[in-house]
Amino acid sequence: MRSIAAASDASHPRLVELDALRGLAALAVALYHFTAEYSDLYGHSAPLWAEVRFGKFGVQLFFAISGFVILMSLERIQRARDFVASRAARLYPAYWTAVVLTFTVVSLFGLPEREFSFQTALVNLTMFHELVRVPHVDTVYWTLTIELSFYLLMFLLASARALPRVIPIFIALVALQTLAELAFQSMGIPFLARLASRPHLQFFALGVLAFKQARGEVSVPASLALMAVCFAHEAIVGSIAPLPVFGVVLGLTFALSRGGLRWLTWRPLLFMGGISYAFYLVHQNIGYVIIRRLEAAGWRPETAIAVAFAVGFLLATVITYGVEQPALRGYRQWRSKSRARPAVSPHVA
Repeated sequence: MRSIAAASDASHPRLVELDALRGLAALAVALYHFTAEYSDLYGHSAPLWAEVRFGKFGVQLFFAISGFVILMSLERIQRARDFVASRAARLYPAYWTAVVLTFTVVSLFGLPEREFSFQTALVNLTMFHELVRVPHVDTVYWTLTIELSFYLLMFLLASARALPRVIPIFIALVALQTLAELAFQSMGIPFLARLASRPHLQFFALGVLAFKQARGEVSVPASLALMAVCFAHEAIVGSIAPLPVFGVVLGLTFALSRGGLRWLTWRPLLFMGGISYAFYLVHQNIGYVIIRRLEAAGWRPETAIAVAFAVGFLLATVITYGVEQPALRGYRQWRSKSRARPAVSPHVA
């Protein structure tokens, strides 16, 4: 099988497919928020044509995509600490912009039970606010804590030069997560059981496995063992996603590793994938404010939802191309210059 590097020479087919999957996941989550969750929280002014309740499980697909992308990123860099800087440059500028926008819109126009103090917004800017029990300015941020935990795990593995053994390590980690959840449940300590389940390693593991399969760097027995422990977790312990979701994510990641998702490369979907991070960050509470205002003015729910989507797309496009990408370019230029400095003799005036 061709390596990712070799495949990248042929128009980056797998990277393009990852963008398409990101786009699908972002759209699914937003549809859930604007239809089913909004109905549960505030109630639409009229019955909807449909409520997309399954859309919330797009988050599990995001986790699997992260498993694939983060391992690929770590294998491309020379120093593990470069990973930290590149992730920060990728995540924080767009995130800070989203926090400021969401806090401002909700403060100006109101949103019941989602209005927070300026101090809360400041702590949110760290992205570690959940660890100190500070509420989210926008509840979609709950996944960022999980993503950061996964990044830390992968950084430690890279620093320990353990990435060549990442598959057996994930087999052990998912098995330990499962045993810990079962043990705490049997002891009647549901809080610790939920805490043990929090990393969602079973979904990140599917992405890690897909990358290794795409590179032809994992044996069939090892692949089957990792899939088995992940399936056992979902079948025996369960998670916030029902078992069929695990099957869908497993099928998509396996198809990704085999180049079976090239039919997804539809230009609008690829564009959506490109702005998906910013869209995910800004769509929910700002969208809720828009839907509430328009429905109160007599608009049909479907029309109000369409406007919320349009505003989300616009904001995400501006943030992606006006904040996120310039920040990444600035970081890369700085890194290139910092690497070039040692090559200049200190005796040269």
